Amino acid sequence: MKIHRIELCNFGSYAGKCEFDLNTGKKGNIVLIGGKNGAGKTTLFSGIKLCLYGNKSAGFENINAFYRKEVRKYINDVSKFDTASECYVKLYLSFSNGQKEDKYELLRQWDNNAELLENFEQFCVTKNGSLFSEEERADFDNYVINIIPPELFDLFFFDGEQIADYFLGENGNKRVKNAFMVLCGYDTFFLMQKNFKRLAFGRRGSSNDSLNYVRAKQIADKLKAECDNLANLITLKKEELVDTNEEIKYLEKQYKLSGGVTYEEWNQKLSQIKEEEKLREDKNALLKKLANDNIPFIIVKSLLERLSEQIEKEHAKQQFEILKESLENLLPKVMERVYLKLDWKNNIELTDVVMEEFGRELEQRKVMDIKNIINIFGEEYLEVQRAIAKYLTIDEKLIVLTEEEIKESVQRTQALRQQIETCSVDGIEEFLKNKSKLIEQAKRFSAEIQEYLEKLQLKNQEYDQAMNILKKEEKKFDEVSKNLSIIDLSEKSVAFLDVLQKRLYKNEIQRVEQLFMKKIKELARKSKFIDRINIDKDFNVHIYKEVTFNTKNVCKKIKEMGVQSYILEYGQVHCQGLISSVNVKDINEFVEIFKDKSEEITVLQEIEKSRLSKGEKQVFIMALYWSFMQLNKQQVPFIIDTPFARIDSEHRTNITENFFMDLSGQVFIFSTNEEITSEHYDRMKPNIQARFLLENTDTWKTTVYANKYFGG
Repeated sequence: MKIHRIELCNFGSYAGKCEFDLNTGKKGNIVLIGGKNGAGKTTLFSGIKLCLYGNKSAGFENINAFYRKEVRKYINDVSKFDTASECYVKLYLSFSNGQKEDKYELLRQWDNNAELLENFEQFCVTKNGSLFSEEERADFDNYVINIIPPELFDLFFFDGEQIADYFLGENGNKRVKNAFMVLCGYDTFFLMQKNFKRLAFGRRGSSNDSLNYVRAKQIADKLKAECDNLANLITLKKEELVDTNEEIKYLEKQYKLSGGVTYEEWNQKLSQIKEEEKLREDKNALLKKLANDNIPFIIVKSLLERLSEQIEKEHAKQQFEILKESLENLLPKVMERVYLKLDWKNNIELTDVVMEEFGRELEQRKVMDIKNIINIFGEEYLEVQRAIAKYLTIDEKLIVLTEEEIKESVQRTQALRQQIETCSVDGIEEFLKNKSKLIEQAKRFSAEIQEYLEKLQLKNQEYDQAMNILKKEEKKFDEVSKNLSIIDLSEKSVAFLDVLQKRLYKNEIQRVEQLFMKKIKELARKSKFIDRINIDKDFNVHIYKEVTFNTKNVCKKIKEMGVQSYILEYGQVHCQGLISSVNVKDINEFVEIFKDKSEEITVLQEIEKSRLSKGEKQVFIMALYWSFMQLNKQQVPFIIDTPFARIDSEHRTNITENFFMDLSGQVFIFSTNEEITSEHYDRMKPNIQARFLLENTDTWKTTVYANKYFGG
């Protein structure tokens, strides 16, 4: 399909009739349409799409009130007041039928004053000068839809600002899969499978084995997709949690570097100063008490020892004197009774001898020679000895230690006061507010991660159960597929097509991956931006970069997280790289061998696409887009609005030469003066078929200048 001319009448800012004639005689395939913001580029972009597809371009199956409301936005404001005015978009196209080119004219016209909904839009198609009937027009609609199906609208009608969402937004993998199926022509498989299922399962009333197999597979596939989605959400939330915790650390670090402390830290330092002052007060009181009560006795310690000795001797003398006096009084009487019992006579001499011996014993002990000086007795003796013992046990080192403790306390107090002088609590309110907000955010992420983990665990259990059921149903399916009847053949065909699709998918996906690596090297500034790309069976796009790891650190991380959590966190490709690079059978063997070895190992590590800068993401998307578009079998125009969204000047040159000029078929580029500059214009000039400049005057009317562009 090729566009030769575009006409707009009272469509948006295009007041009256405006033409874009592309038949300039030049051989290029690029149509460059320049205009500043608000000049009418996006309106023209929308007009082409609307003329080709009508209500389907807006996502509606039929012409309804919502579609009419959508289109009315494009009817020129001035023409709304003129009942005789027209509003339409007309395209002059050519389609090749394999032998020659057929000329088509498409006219889609709207009547803003139509009362009935069915009269609001008129669509006419002319082929080689002959007007199509209603039936022929319906066939043509289907023909155009087959060339560029609705699934591919956003690919061929390329909006640089929104194309990233097509691949990376919510359900992006489903859109990529649909586009892949249509571009490769594999969407036919769905029709074939649908008909085979109708034959296989619609006629068999006695057995539901085949139907159960299909249902079991659908359930298992759905659960697997849900598990993958939860795993991706967990990874995303973990990254957000890590980022939030890093923000908290950075906030605390910056606050402390500026001298900030918390109220608790401030009050703690003041409390410590008070405690030190109390300690010194107690120690000084102790020193004062020691000085008043004990120091005099420490000075006369030797005298106290002598005093204690003298008192002890006098006490001993007193004891002997009491004993002697007692013996002198008691012994004669006692001995007399003893003599009588023994019937002794002349025993006086024995008593004298005993008394004499006691006297000698006293003399030998020299107790009686002690001179009485103190003369204290009984309780006084005990009290004095206790007092002397108390003062003799006083440790002189206690005073020295107490003085040292006072000095150390003074030093600690000085250090605390210096810390307080360098601290500040002026910005504490804002600090605590920001920190509290981040902490709450981290808590929310942690709660969400836990919630997703619990859901994932349950969903994995459901998936395991579903797979067990699927295996049983698949076995039954194989058993009932042995009969070569039409029904049985249809059942086998369903399974065969399933296997065939996977093989075909694999070949085409590998081609896309190879094309991507070629194109990303041409477009990206960095020579080692992406080292590998992988499109999995669910059409999720994974990108990898070679990263060098330390084996000891990797083993430590695996032990901390556990093998399964590590695989979930870093991915199968990374873990398989660890295993294959050192030729071990699994992660457990890797840990066993390298847990104490510190070696460098280079493996692929998945890059989270959310981590790419906006410019890197756009370059990645454009390389991916180009790679997918190489699967296209049809010659159709590409209509590109905002071509350099988020792209820096260096990458713009690469994209000009290796993207726009490398697309096959007609390429419409809608650009501002800041996107396709004179430098880029000069590079693509040999490929330019036609050029136009749009200007919007103060009357909000777009003027079209043919054979012009910014600066010339």
